[in-house]
Amino acid sequence: MARRTGIDRWFVSVERPSSQRVVSARQTKTFSTEAEAKQYAKEMLAEGGKIMAGTLLDPRQPKRRIISSLQVHRWIEE
Repeated sequence: MARRTGIDRWFVSVERPSSQRVVSARQTKTFSTEAEAKQYAKEMLAEGGKIMAGTLLDPRQPKRRIISSLQVHRWIEE
């Protein structure tokens, strides 16, 4: 299967509260679309996680977008 490239590859990184930690403090998932990433981020926020998201680094793409934990609520609502 060919690997997709470009700005439509998203990640969401979640740091769960210490009471919900199983293995590691931060877990990251990748998504093919921004809509999927936003949905997952919204679900993790409802569980009390600290979220960071963005596009995956692709050397062929000049732009990379990072959404900090302070910006994530606004990003989800866009």
